[in-house]
Amino acid sequence: MSVQLGSGNSSLYVNVLAPGASAAMYNSSMESNGTTITIPFSGKYVIHVYLMRNAARRDEAADYTLTLYVE
Repeated sequence: MSVQLGSGNSSLYVNVLAPGASAAMYNSSMESNGTTITIPFSGKYVIHVYLMRNAARRDEAADYTLTLYVE
């Protein structure tokens, strides 16, 4: 699966969680806003787009595009 997040707000990030997981298998705040992930098994994956706390406290908003490809 390929994930690409685009936004003008540098405090916007995305996490990808595998089915039943409590921790993200991909966290763009620690990496980059785009990656290719090998999906280990089928199921319902969760894509979580979020603002970092500092931006959320300032009531910032963020327009974004999220592009996903699954092969």
